[in-house]
Amino acid sequence: MKRLILSFTALLCLLVSTPVYAAYNPLATACGANNGAAQGSTACSSSTTTNPVTNVLKNVSLFLAFVAGIVAVIIIIFSGFQYMTAAGDAQKLSRARSSLIGAIVGLVLIASAETIVIFVISRL
Repeated sequence: MKRLILSFTALLCLLVSTPVYAAYNPLATACGANNGAAQGSTACSSSTTTNPVTNVLKNVSLFLAFVAGIVAVIIIIFSGFQYMTAAGDAQKLSRARSSLIGAIVGLVLIASAETIVIFVISRL
């Protein structure tokens, strides 16, 4: 049980810190309007056109992953409450444990599915 809690905490720390690294854009400072050093390079002058279909797909998948993640966290909290209030009843403990494990597995699947979707959409 301690291993499960420790691994879940480590996974949560990794998932929480990821958006911070993803928000940093090194090209914004290099290609900036304040006489950036790389203003004339091909990296700064790349003109990519975005497909509206891929934007809609990305937004829908992000929304669905967000909602599913919230539901999974609510199930984790609820099953933790069930686990604490089981009062030693083996059937209640096993039901709470199975729903807790299912919610954690679901959360991992949601995160990996969203990663795959973002990877595939970025290649379109």
